[in-house]
Amino acid sequence: MRSIKHLVRLRLSSMVGLSAFAGACLSFRHIGVTHLLAVCAACFLSFGCSALNQYQEREMDAMMTRTMKRPLPRGFIMPKEALMFSVVLILIGFCFIAISGSVAALVIGLLVVLGYNFIYTPFKRISPFSVMLGALTGAMPPMLGYSMAGGNPFDREILLVTAVLYLWQTPHFAVLADIYADDYRRAGFKTLTFSYGADKSRLFVLVWAVGYLTALLFISFSEVYNSRFTAVLNIAAVIPVVFFIFGYAKKPMLRFNSLNLSAVLFFLLLIGDRVLIH
Repeated sequence: MRSIKHLVRLRLSSMVGLSAFAGACLSFRHIGVTHLLAVCAACFLSFGCSALNQYQEREMDAMMTRTMKRPLPRGFIMPKEALMFSVVLILIGFCFIAISGSVAALVIGLLVVLGYNFIYTPFKRISPFSVMLGALTGAMPPMLGYSMAGGNPFDREILLVTAVLYLWQTPHFAVLADIYADDYRRAGFKTLTFSYGADKSRLFVLVWAVGYLTALLFISFSEVYNSRFTAVLNIAAVIPVVFFIFGYAKKPMLRFNSLNLSAVLFFLLLIGDRVLIH
């Protein structure tokens, strides 16, 4: 059971589910079956993509300190089992999407799987800017939830939320690659640190973090929030980013977690604004 937990990366997938739920609430504020379907679809797609990713990178994972204790490198799960399991999980995710009847959500789900496992994953060994491709797929769960709840994925509010999440995802991926740069190098992954040096890598991250901070501030005035009270509370999501920007050089893992905290607070504010306050 513990091996399965690591294979599907439960903590990461939970955040994916939260973001999809936020998107669904943004589309339709009365929580119902559709919201549950959105969470299940997002989580199972995340489970499957994670398992498939670990199947694809099992040899590289065995070379890295951070990942060598994952189920596949340690032999707890056989590669064929992981592959079959990942396909089943992804298919279950698409079944939840199909139940919702949203064609747009089916397209988004397909883009997530193709983008993450068949574009971003192999591109990690080609360019350090693969983080920007990974960020695209990571920004889509709110749009998935929004579409499953009956919203148009081209509506202004969900496009703004997706843009904010994209701006968060890029430094999120880049910081992780920077923290484990030695591991990534051993496994043959390209990182900004080893390709361009620590200073330029840090500058890249800070520029994107400032972009994310600016987008969060803009959201307060963009009418995404229905309540002015929530728009003011949005400062709660901004504070961890300020902490990240001004303290990035010290204790990078702490700063990495502060960036994640900001995204969680942003999702909770979106949910609270539509479900509790409006």
